[in-house]
Formats: sequence, structure tokens, C-alpha cells
Amino acid sequence: MKTFKLISLTIITLLFGASSLYGYYRDLEVVRYVSATIKGIGWSSSELEMELLKFDQSLTALMAQTADEENAQLRFELLWSRIDTLLTGEENRPVREQPGILPMLESFSRQLERWEGRVYALTAGDRAEITALRQELAHYRKLAREINVESFSGDKVWQQLDIIQDIRLRSSLYLGGLLLSGGLMLLLLLRENRRNRHMAYHDMLTGLPNRMYFYQLIDKALSRVQRERGALAVHMVDLNSFKAINDSLGHEVGDSLLREIAVRLSDTIGEQGQVARLGGDEFVIIQQFEHIEDAELMATRLFESLSRDVQLPDGCLSPQACIGTSLYPKHGTTVPELLSHADTAMYYAKHSRKTMVQMFEPGMDERRLRRQKLAVSLQAAIEQNLLALHYQPIFRLNSGAIESVEALLRWNSAEHGFISPLELIAVAEQHGLAHRLNEWVLSQACRQLHCWHQAGFDWLKVNVNISPNIFMEGELARTVSGVLRDTGLDVSTLVLEITEDTSLWDTAGSVETLQELRELGIEIALDDFGTGYSSFSHLRQLPINKLKIDKSFVADLSTDPRAFNLVKAIISLAESLDMTVTAEGIELPEQQALLQQLGCGLGQGYLLAKPMPVEAMNDLLSQDQRRSRSA
Repeated sequence: MKTFKLISLTIITLLFGASSLYGYYRDLEVVRYVSATIKGIGWSSSELEMELLKFDQSLTALMAQTADEENAQLRFELLWSRIDTLLTGEENRPVREQPGILPMLESFSRQLERWEGRVYALTAGDRAEITALRQELAHYRKLAREINVESFSGDKVWQQLDIIQDIRLRSSLYLGGLLLSGGLMLLLLLRENRRNRHMAYHDMLTGLPNRMYFYQLIDKALSRVQRERGALAVHMVDLNSFKAINDSLGHEVGDSLLREIAVRLSDTIGEQGQVARLGGDEFVIIQQFEHIEDAELMATRLFESLSRDVQLPDGCLSPQACIGTSLYPKHGTTVPELLSHADTAMYYAKHSRKTMVQMFEPGMDERRLRRQKLAVSLQAAIEQNLLALHYQPIFRLNSGAIESVEALLRWNSAEHGFISPLELIAVAEQHGLAHRLNEWVLSQACRQLHCWHQAGFDWLKVNVNISPNIFMEGELARTVSGVLRDTGLDVSTLVLEITEDTSLWDTAGSVETLQELRELGIEIALDDFGTGYSSFSHLRQLPINKLKIDKSFVADLSTDPRAFNLVKAIISLAESLDMTVTAEGIELPEQQALLQQLGCGLGQGYLLAKPMPVEAMNDLLSQDQRRSRSA
């Protein structure tokens, strides 16, 4: 297509150039011919007659006292100047060569010399002198009239006019070709310019306004609501784990997802606003509204439209998005303020466990600044080995023996104090430190387990929670292999805990990643089971060894029959799939008794043992070993 356009433009340009050159030379011939004939003779003779008439009229006006003496003198000088021009100059040679013209011009020139004194002496009341001058002038008027008529009559003149007409006709045809080719070129250039302008202001993939055009749109929208005293909402939209989709499913799938997201956002906002793509998987929507509820409802509608499954050639994908909203004038009156606050709200939505849609609130900026400071401190803590791991044992419920320990991250910062694990992990994921943090936890947990094995606890296993980021990036198997190689730990003693939402984002990619881990000999536990979106099909496909029942079910086990039946069903399901079940959050004796009654194999919780540092864990392991030997 581009080659065809280039060839077309080249042909049109050549046609335009050839037509221009040929038309130029043809028109030049016409100009030369007309200059030698009509302009040289007819125009000059008509100008001579015109000046005579004007001088005669000035005399008449002077006698009627409608003009003054200066006007008559001016017309006299112009007439004399015209005679001198005709008598001299190469351009007037064709005029002088006409029969009878040169003697008339010379005679008239001499007559003007004789009239000079009389004309400059005229007054309005000198009627006799004016009449005499007009009578003497009449003879020359008659001669000029005859010359003028002769210049535009006769066979020679008509022949010349026919030639000129023929040349003009052909020149018109050439000019038509010139205009046609020029018009086509102009049309293509305008079309190309319009296309280039559209490309400059719109995203190539989705067709939405790009970042540059968005700033123009929001400036106009802000100016409009300021004049109208209205309100404006800015919704920032970001897709979760989009990079992982590109890496695991390919860029074509990622592009298809972005195009579908763009269509859904545009359809949802409709005529109420404008959608733009800022880059990558980040979109922004401008919405003019009357009531705050309208903005909140629109944010919810946008989220719901994005949450529907996207049909792909090889299956379907369930996108996950977060939306942050800021309002004018409530949250800011300038474009930078509104965008910054919407981005901050999106930041909180992205890392919130409660909602994926967040309205900006005062104080968020301060909390975000705290997170940024924490990120800097966390990076230093990882590099300087200032973090710690506590361990919570997992017991065999039938015997009370310790089966394994779960490594739990702790950070007591010298600058910020104790940081909760949830905030610590959120900071790491938000600031690109999740991978390094996972490596540190894996490495420390495996080194500690290796030490316990050397101390005689060679039956012990360690459970390590894996961040969704490292799982979705497809780097988990490589990272785990490197840590096991460095620590020299037996792979069969490592258990990786992965949440439902993490592993089931993309079933095909999850199976591949988990299969790599299983081939290494590592056990996989599905953490927080029952809180995500698992199906029997997922559980059948995923190569996992263990299910960990979420503590929310265990908490209601003794008080809610439905929770009891649900736990019973999970245990039965796990047995049918040859999986071991671990119950989390056991805090009451009756909960433990019911779990044992239902056949649950493993359990952990504050009733059995709280998370503890390495020293306390050493003592507990020693006690457990002595108890096992005595039994």
C-alpha cells in the first residue's frame, strides 16, 4: 500500500511538473504575441485617445466651473507625457511603424508646445480661450479616433485575433491538466496530512487519543467546567499483571486485550466523557458530572465492564483492573493535581485487598509518601540483611508432631518501627522489590532449614509464600532452582505456597510454571483455598500437592453448620484428588477436634503455636523430637 502511494505521488508530481513547464512556455508565447500586437498598438492608441478625451473633458469642466485650473493643467501634462512615451521607447516601436501615426504624433507634440503657455494661463472665466483650445483639439481627437479604430479592425487584425484565440484555447486545456494534477496532489497531501495528524494525536493500537492529545482534551474540559461552574472526574485505569500476560501468552494476546479494553471503556463512558490511552496498560477517562454519585457510579460501571471475560481464539481471559478517581474542584483545580490524585487513588486500589475502585481521599498523599520512604528503607534492609524470618509450625493433628514450618517475614525498621507483613509485601510489589524480597526469603528459609537438617531435624520441611509478581513473571522455577543450588537443600523438603488468585489467573501458564516446579521435586500448596475462584477443572489441571483451608472457614467451623459442611467437602475433595489438607487459623480446641473428626491431616494456628523466631523454634523442635522418641 505504501509503495502504491509513493508511485502515485511520483507520477502526479511528474505530471504536474511537465504540465507546469509546458503551460509556462505556451503562456509566454501568448504574452509575447499579444505584447507585439494588441498591447503594442491597440492599447497604446486607445490610451492616446483616452488622454485626449480626458484633457477635453477637463477643459469643459473648467468652463463649467466644476473643476479648477490645476485639473486642466494636470490632464495637459499627462497627455503630453503620453505623446512623449509613444515617440520614444522600443516597446512603442510597433505603434510608430503604423501608417500615419508617427507624423501625427510629431505634429501633435509640436502643437502641445505651442499650447503650453495658453493652458497654464487659463482661468475659469476665460470661456473664449477654452472654446478655441477645444476647437483646435478636435482635429487631433479625430485623428486619434481613426488610428484607434484602425488598430482594432481589418483582416490582419482579425487573423491575429484568431491565432491568439487558438493559443488561448490550447493554453486553457494545458491549464486544465495543470489544475487537475495540482488538485489531485493537493487532495493526497491533505489526506496524508490529516492521517499524519491523526497518528500524531492518537494511539496506533487502540485508536484512542494518546498522552499528548489527552492533555489538550483535559485542558479544554477543565476550562469548560470552570466557565460553567461544573464538576469533572478523572478516572485512572490500570490493568493488573499485564506484563505477565504479554510474557506468558504473547504480545498479540496482549494487544487484543488492550483493544478490547479500549472498546469497553469507550462504550461505557459514551457521550459523558472521553477515553485516552496514556501508554502501556494505563488508560484515563474524563467525565463531566453533576453529582458525586454519578462519578462513583461511572467508576463502578467501568470496573464491571472490564471484569467480564475476554474471548480469545484459544480461550478466554479474565482481566483484572484497578481504578482511581479524583474530582474537580473537590480534589484539585489544576490538571497536575487531578492526575496526581487520581494516580494516588489508583495506587491504593491496585494494592487494596478490599476494593479495586478507589476515590481519592485526603491523606492518601502522605500515606503514599510513607510507602515511598519504606521502599527506600526496604531496599537497604534487603541489601544489608536487616529483615528477619519467624516460623510457625504446622502439626500433624492426629499425633501432634511437627510436620513442617511456615516462614513468615518480619521487619522491625530502626526508622519506621515494626512494619506489618501485609504492608511490607505491598511496598515490595509496588516498587519493584518483590523479586528480590522473594529471593531473600527463599534463600534465608532454605539456609535455615539446611541448618536444622544438620542439627538432626532432617524430616522437617519449610513452607514459603510466593509473591504473585514473581509467579506471573514466569521466573519462579529459575529463582527456586538457583536458591536450592546455592543452599544445597534437598528439594523434597521445600513447599511453595501460592494463593488461588495467583495460580489461577492464567490456567495454561500456571500449569506450565507449576509443572516445572514439580519436576524439580518441590511440593506445591494452594494457600487460602476457598477465597478465590477455583473450580474442579482447575484443581484437576494444577499439579499441586496440598490445600490450605482459609482461616475464615475454620473460624466458623464450630458455630456455622454451613462452614462445617464446606470444610468437610473440601477435605473430601482433596482426598479424592490425592492432596493433603492443612487447616489454617486454629484458635479453639473445639475447632481442632472437629478438624480431626473430619479427617484433616495438618493444622496450624495460635492454639497450637504462634509464629516465633529461630531460637524459640529450635527449642520447640527439640521438645517435639524428644516427645516423638519417648512415644
